[in-house]
Amino acid sequence: MQNEHASHTALLIAASLVLLRHDSKHSGLVSKASADFCAQMLETHSPQTRLFLKIVRQGWFRPVAKLIERITIPGILLHYILRKRCIATLARSALTNGATQVVVVGAGFDPLSFELHQDSPGVQFWEIDHPATQRHKLRALPKIGIERLHFVAVDLSATGLDRQALIKSSFDPTQRTFWIAEGLLMYLPADKVSSLMRTLSSLSAPGSQFAFTFMEKQGGGLLRFDSQSKLVDWWLRTRGEPFLWGTERGEVVELARPWRVIRFFDHDDLRQMDSGLADEPIAKGEMICLAEV
Repeated sequence: MQNEHASHTALLIAASLVLLRHDSKHSGLVSKASADFCAQMLETHSPQTRLFLKIVRQGWFRPVAKLIERITIPGILLHYILRKRCIATLARSALTNGATQVVVVGAGFDPLSFELHQDSPGVQFWEIDHPATQRHKLRALPKIGIERLHFVAVDLSATGLDRQALIKSSFDPTQRTFWIAEGLLMYLPADKVSSLMRTLSSLSAPGSQFAFTFMEKQGGGLLRFDSQSKLVDWWLRTRGEPFLWGTERGEVVELARPWRVIRFFDHDDLRQMDSGLADEPIAKGEMICLAEV
């Protein structure tokens, strides 16, 4: 990511949610609140994203988007939304079971904090992200309105997470917390991933949980979706957002300690979240892990 620009991946995922909300076949997978929030992000970001938002909402663009998806990463749009749906379900379960704090690390333009905020009075929320991306997100807040949400600006790839900065923003390490790192760890070097795991565990009361995603290594140590084209590799490199880290399920169990891995979710688990997806491609390669202390 460029230092002064919001993450291109964050913008792309925001546009994907708006696109699927306007697709009659998949609109039920994206809540109106999520789509409206993502649209607000695109509306306020720049003239270019404002124009792209108008295009995404047009019916003629949907077959174009499907063609682009087929020649880049087949099934990536459904992967994005089902990944988000799975993590949202885990977060709501944690809140039901006593978590009083939610922290989204590398939040991008994700709308989850805002949706949960509306449904969970008394729960405090934090978003930790690169200053450039967070700055653009904050620009849209006056038009949305939010309370009990705190922002901590950190370049995780450069400095890692400063636990004191989080505590100074009213975070309470004695409270049960649900941590989220969605679509983040693959952009960090291995030492930063290990450091983040340790820092979050040191801030977590017993019973806290951590939902994170990671790229599963392919043959030869490649870090990519199974069906990903070389065009995507080139796009990520030119945008300054290449994948830097990935691993295998067995290695995650050791890497995450003192977190205890509870469960992994792969593309087959995501498919089971909706009975109407039996014949549709879902991108394979990024896993969701739920861990607990």
